[in-house]
Amino acid sequence: MMAPNKYRLLGFVLPVAASVAMLLHGCKKDDLPPNPYDQVDYNTGGNTTDTLDPNTITGIHRNILLPKCAVPGCHDGVFEPDFRSVQSSFTTLVYHPVVKNNANNDFTFRVVPFDTTRSVLYERITNCCFVNQNDRMPQDNIGVPLPQTDIDHIAAWIMNGARDVNGDVPKYPNLEPTLKSPFFVAIDDKIPPTVLYSDQNNRVDSIIYYPFLVPSNVTMQLVFYPTDDSTAIPNLKVNQVKLSLDPDDFSGGWTFNASYLKVGTDEVYLASVNTAALPTDTTIFFRYFMQDEDHTQVTQIPTDDYVYEYKTYFSFRVKP
Repeated sequence: MMAPNKYRLLGFVLPVAASVAMLLHGCKKDDLPPNPYDQVDYNTGGNTTDTLDPNTITGIHRNILLPKCAVPGCHDGVFEPDFRSVQSSFTTLVYHPVVKNNANNDFTFRVVPFDTTRSVLYERITNCCFVNQNDRMPQDNIGVPLPQTDIDHIAAWIMNGARDVNGDVPKYPNLEPTLKSPFFVAIDDKIPPTVLYSDQNNRVDSIIYYPFLVPSNVTMQLVFYPTDDSTAIPNLKVNQVKLSLDPDDFSGGWTFNASYLKVGTDEVYLASVNTAALPTDTTIFFRYFMQDEDHTQVTQIPTDDYVYEYKTYFSFRVKP
């Protein structure tokens, strides 16, 4: 027979043991549910194989243009071409008109698909003296060209069509004709000319975008400087000058035909306007109308959506 004090001890131990057992059971970590992403191979095993084709615009941008050309103060958006991104590189290279040309004006675009000889980009990285001595690109280390492997990658991209990021060959741009600087000049009919009517000092208040002044009863020659990306300048059609008192309506007014003329290296169209039949002391606006061989619509410059200052630049007043 167990002593009473032993019963009392057992009565104390059993509840405590049960509590500990319950506590231990409650602290047991439950099994986690299966993770469906555990089976995904994230290729973190140290495989560093480069799958980017170095002969594509993406590979050329990553390996050449970005680290070697888009440096601060150069082609990082300060100067074109803009090599900050793949898209900006492509856009400012392929079929993009050149700004700086050689003495013979041999180049039209920075990159011409399938043709390194007509691509000024290739010329700039291979020719030591494009315009000046030691002006080969890049210019951060003057006199030291790109590694030949880099040049070969750029050449391969061009000769394979200068393809975009999707692998497509870009199409040749066909723009409407336009006027190049100085757009036009207004002169007298003397040979050689003696008066430049469109000079800033001969404009109202000597402001360049205000109407220029012309005497009454004189023959003024309006000379325009057209340019087009595919049609030869002598083959442009329409070639008319229209005058109006309304800056946005040229359906009425006066029309003058313009004739092709080559002066040195300049190809221009010239229209003779006798001011005797024009009203005096009022602003007369004019536009040039032309059409190339690739568009059905007639191009006019300036257009209705030009800012008003452009329209007044293309205007004059006949003195009383």
